[in-house]
Amino acid sequence: MRSVPRSLALVHRQTDADRDHGQQLLAEASEMALRRRHNLCDRPLIDVYSSRETARCGARAEAIPLMRAAVDHLVGEGQLLGWGVCATGVLVETLLDRGADGDVAEAEAAIKRLAAAPTDDGLVVRDILLRRLRALLARAHGDDVAYAHLRDRYRDTARTLGCEGHIAWAEAMP
Repeated sequence: MRSVPRSLALVHRQTDADRDHGQQLLAEASEMALRRRHNLCDRPLIDVYSSRETARCGARAEAIPLMRAAVDHLVGEGQLLGWGVCATGVLVETLLDRGADGDVAEAEAAIKRLAAAPTDDGLVVRDILLRRLRALLARAHGDDVAYAHLRDRYRDTARTLGCEGHIAWAEAMP
């Protein structure tokens, strides 16, 4: 199952070739997990990122129910603060990209659920992702002032923490 981290890195790359290769590795990891009944805890995250690629290719209506089911499974298994952080982020961004009836409300509910999950001493990966998601939500609501403020806070936090991926995402936000 060593291909899961590599595949996740590849599906975040800029080129179609890298993302396609990452998608292929995700499919192989998923099949291997099922066949060997091994590392099944990775399946929901694999499903979310595979579905993200399906959505990226234009099939959001097909992808979102699969993402939602994977996130719900992670929450039900008590993994919201594990793989559920990233999975929630992917679901929220996909919902906001689609923008169909109810998508913004569902995205907002997912953000609130993630924010309300108790942690002992903060969870930086969750906290920085929440900054990004809240900025995207403000943009979806058409609140340009809140969006600019939240985007800037997200960018500043990413820089302070030295999170290169988040820095790049923040800089790419309009």
